[in-house]
Amino acid sequence: MEIHFLGSGGGRWVTLTQKLRTGGIRLHAEAKVHLDPGPGAVLSMAQAGLNPLDTDAVFVTHSHPDHYTDSHVMIEAMTRGMRTRRGIFGGSRSVVLGEGDAGPVVTKYHLGKVGETHVITPGGTVSTLSFRVRGLEARHSDPTTVGLSFEFEDGVVAYTSDTEYFQGMSQSYEEARVLIINVIRPASRRIPWHLCTEDVIKILEEVKPELAILNHFGMNMIGVASREAERVQKATGVRTVAAKDFMRVVVNEGIEVESGVR
Repeated sequence: MEIHFLGSGGGRWVTLTQKLRTGGIRLHAEAKVHLDPGPGAVLSMAQAGLNPLDTDAVFVTHSHPDHYTDSHVMIEAMTRGMRTRRGIFGGSRSVVLGEGDAGPVVTKYHLGKVGETHVITPGGTVSTLSFRVRGLEARHSDPTTVGLSFEFEDGVVAYTSDTEYFQGMSQSYEEARVLIINVIRPASRRIPWHLCTEDVIKILEEVKPELAILNHFGMNMIGVASREAERVQKATGVRTVAAKDFMRVVVNEGIEVESGVR
């Protein structure tokens, strides 16, 4: 299994300035999955030497632009230019159906060309011939936001999405070999609906993945993300790295991290 980071940035100001890329994450295992394809996903794929047509599933965790903007383009790639009904699209309720002021953010036309469309809720599952996805509880300004847990032959990759810390959240990640944690700010400088580094330490004191990856950095994490990862690792004993644009992680018997660029 390979994990490709098409961006390590998130939040409004990093998205608007592109100080860090915001193209989401690719999971290449039994199937090839694009997770939260934000602005620049397709361009980042081209620069990383990845083919967007080689996509089997697209998942969007909530209806904020840094997570969904390139969803339509990825659906068009997955469906071979909208000529073949194939692939899986999964999203939170706001993404697929709309919820209050949020969404829907994907057109009926595009969803009509997908082989399967799923509304993902905490505890809900999507099973395919080759992998299984489970929705995880998240607490964010979009109340339908979900984290995701992907079960592949080489193990479980869990993704927090955007969420604030809450008691009991670590239980969702207990089976993960790799845990990708969206961390918008360093130290204890938390803002509502998001995690900071101190929150990550709380999580990893309770759950021990083989590798924790800090990701989705806001402006205040630029230049300090690697230092914060080192601090988390020292405090928890869990191997922790900061994501970089174009970083690749290879998961088999062991886990190898190939550095990207910042």
